[in-house]
Amino acid sequence: MKKLLLILFVLTAGTVWAQSSYETVQLLDGPYSYSIVKGDPTNTRFYTLPNGLQVILHENRTEPKIFSLFTTRAGSKNDPATHTGLAHYLEHLLFKGTQNIGTLDFEKEKVYLKQIEGLYEEYNQTSVEQERKAIYKRIDSVSTLASQLAIANEYDKIMSFLGSDFTNAFTSFENTSYMEFIPANNLEKLLAVQKERFSYPIFRLFHTELETVYEEYNMYQDMGNFRIFDQMFAGLFKKHPYGTQTTLGSAEHLKNPSLPAISRFYKQYYVPNNMVVILAGDLDFEESIRLVDKYFGSWEPGEVPAFAFEREDPIDRPEEYFITTPDEENVAVGFRMPATKDGDALKAELVSYILSNGRSGLMDQNLVKAQKVLEADAYDYLLTDYGLMFFSGRPLEGQDLKEVRSLMLEQIDLLKSGDFDEDLIEGTINNFKVQRLRRQESPIGMALIFNELFTTQKSWESYLSELDEMSNITKADIVDFSNRWFGDNHVTVFKLTGKDSLAVKIEKPEITAITINRDDQSAYFKEITSNPSEPLQPVFLNFEEDIKFGSVHQDVPLWVVPNTLNNLFNMYFVFDMGNRHIPKLPLAVEYLRLIGSESKSNEQINKELYNLAINFNISTGDDLVYVWFSGLEENRQEAMTIIQDLIRNAKPNQEALAKMVEAKIKERNDKTINKDEIFFSALNNYVDYGAENPYNTVLSNEELRQLKAEELTDLIRSLFGYKHKVYYYGVTDKDDLEAELKQSHPLVAELKDYPPKREFERLKADKNQVYFVDYDMAQVEISLQRWDEENYDPAEATIVRAFNEYYGGNMSSVVFQEIREARGLAYSTYGFFSTPAKKEDPYKAGFYVGTQADKMAIAFDAMFDLINNFKESEQSWNISKGAIKTGIASERITKTAILFNYQSALKRGLNHDIRSDIYENIDGVLLQDIKKFHADKMKDKSWNIRMVGSKEKLNWEDLKKVGDVKELTIKEIFGF
Repeated sequence: MKKLLLILFVLTAGTVWAQSSYETVQLLDGPYSYSIVKGDPTNTRFYTLPNGLQVILHENRTEPKIFSLFTTRAGSKNDPATHTGLAHYLEHLLFKGTQNIGTLDFEKEKVYLKQIEGLYEEYNQTSVEQERKAIYKRIDSVSTLASQLAIANEYDKIMSFLGSDFTNAFTSFENTSYMEFIPANNLEKLLAVQKERFSYPIFRLFHTELETVYEEYNMYQDMGNFRIFDQMFAGLFKKHPYGTQTTLGSAEHLKNPSLPAISRFYKQYYVPNNMVVILAGDLDFEESIRLVDKYFGSWEPGEVPAFAFEREDPIDRPEEYFITTPDEENVAVGFRMPATKDGDALKAELVSYILSNGRSGLMDQNLVKAQKVLEADAYDYLLTDYGLMFFSGRPLEGQDLKEVRSLMLEQIDLLKSGDFDEDLIEGTINNFKVQRLRRQESPIGMALIFNELFTTQKSWESYLSELDEMSNITKADIVDFSNRWFGDNHVTVFKLTGKDSLAVKIEKPEITAITINRDDQSAYFKEITSNPSEPLQPVFLNFEEDIKFGSVHQDVPLWVVPNTLNNLFNMYFVFDMGNRHIPKLPLAVEYLRLIGSESKSNEQINKELYNLAINFNISTGDDLVYVWFSGLEENRQEAMTIIQDLIRNAKPNQEALAKMVEAKIKERNDKTINKDEIFFSALNNYVDYGAENPYNTVLSNEELRQLKAEELTDLIRSLFGYKHKVYYYGVTDKDDLEAELKQSHPLVAELKDYPPKREFERLKADKNQVYFVDYDMAQVEISLQRWDEENYDPAEATIVRAFNEYYGGNMSSVVFQEIREARGLAYSTYGFFSTPAKKEDPYKAGFYVGTQADKMAIAFDAMFDLINNFKESEQSWNISKGAIKTGIASERITKTAILFNYQSALKRGLNHDIRSDIYENIDGVLLQDIKKFHADKMKDKSWNIRMVGSKEKLNWEDLKKVGDVKELTIKEIFGF
């Protein structure tokens, strides 16, 4: 349920999972046999074609789109030990086209591709560095010739033409999955392209893509948490590929790839009897299975190698590992757990939430809220062959990591002795029920569940039965489980702060930028785009009709959007003020998470809300505060009473505040050594606003220590005394809710206006100015940014959307092609011209690239070329234009998004859905209009440039050629 380092999608759902038993039955639909599960609230169908291809169809008609997953049951655990990372870079190569996609003349191109394959084999068998460089030079030369016959990113262009807004893929331990999210009217075209993609792949443009994969490797080298993750698996699994190899592979193997090995892997695992097609969304069952069969039914099955592994030896004593990276210290403790289909798997999932659920778990209450550690979490990660339980903890200032470990392990002792509240079991199951309801509405969320079940070979029936099975798990069962699985059989990874001695340094290869052929099209592309599908009609918001307006008070409007799908609700109390109005407000909100009310303790409040399966939080920003909670409608009023009591009657506790302040100071210190916090927060604000900015204008550490608990509780208690709004999405009628809130949300006659907001002057870019912070890392991260001279203008909405789509917005954009595809300079790169959130604020332009330190000069050259020399392609613009129209036509803004869309519109001075303007005007935009926009907003402009990287790895003279360089200290950018 709670998976470590996996994407979590916040979803919502239709009917209640309340069946006491489920049964799989077989049915016929014409020539097709399929299975359903009686009692399944989603009515999902499961097919298997004669060639073994599994097909899962899930209907969801909330928007006219279909999310697709094409998955093979093969991931990094299936990599040959001599070619680790292979499954992952094969994933990258399957975006490069086929014999028909991405080529101008495959018969001529394949001659060069065969030469490249042979040269790589020669390269891999050579150990003399000078000889390797000479061979690589030949690889680069032949690759340049081959690229003249290739069409870079043509697959991505086809997906843009089809209107996909989720072209991506991922590789995990046990599967590789390819995703698209398309308008429903293009389903047949999608299936035709995927059939072509998986039947006739060609591994072209290989050397630049491999360099991109290495940049991804560099990116993860610089992330301490991923290093912990890899070391934990290596410690727990000394024989199984879970631990002996990583998904990204070793640096040695990445730099010595074998195209024949990739082809062998592909032929072994990318066969229909090892794959699934998952379609979720606005589909017709009968038509969808017919189309899948039409395009994939003739695909020949193959013999899939059985995966065999040597069983791990028991861990009979604690093991410790130490790694060092420049960021904050922490400690992780791992235990082997049952595999996902094991009889103990559900208990493992329950235990992870009993330990840590963010509210009332043992670690939450006994360690985090008691402020005995800075952070503590528990996660279960259950795979096909083994699972693990993973504890993660961060220390307070001066606290030893071994003490953090001991405190986390003490929570296991409580489980073993039964010293925990049995209500935690029922509360966790209630939360699981709500989570499943929330997942059920989203086609993406449901597709990912089916994907996991396919990968682990679990049945849908067993998944549906899990909550009933959990309901039969007793406290005694949890005690028994804990005593059997938790002992001295753990692995600890101590992540220390310091220089990373294990970081791999690979010299950059000399790569000639390949030919993009941006204006060319293959015969396949012309054919599939020559007959467009019947266009969908857009549906725009009509705020007056889509929102029911009422009032709780003369200064408290009520906005209601009815929920017609299920019995879930979301409620928000919204204040148009924030940190810049009341600097101590974020501290007060943070403090509220640690205290109770005059009548209830913090532990009691969190326990009650958790058992009701209510999510509750208060968040603050520069000029917004949200008090929000969500869950089942039947529990809303009880939750409302608890939350109102907490806010109106917050009880001061000076001891809790003193501990919070010291933890806050430790957290601040940790931020100063965290690369992402430096680059994306502190330095970004400095480059946007200068030395005095919203990020570093905060209370000093000494001022924090002078705070009184009553100051903060008074702030919280006064919150509902300010003007605010109430947003509601749920089943209660607006008039009934209005009457109810006048009782449950009492307000004084005159509500206060907001305090004045502190403003900061934006930093102009009068010249190219580099702001640099030294940090020990493999990559250098670079952002060019500047404020535009103009404030928000709705008349500019269409050209801004056009520029972003064409130039910098996706995998078929100009920036992506030039930086990543042509040169292999980066895994992540983009350009943007961002729209301000408020009508009185200016636009902002920017370009980003993260690249290996010794590629810095080349990266700057490439970015300035994009800035000063507009790349024209009429063909690409036509694709981008179509993608914009198709995207708007298939988009449906629903549920709470209606409320926040209206909020955003008002802040920009609008009273209508701006998408209607874009849709109406986009056909009139010419490529020359975008060129003029680029010339007006970017060409020959000066830029403020933020950079984080290792000074000793950079060529400082090259950097000085870019502009004046100002090296900043941590103290200067953080202010504390």
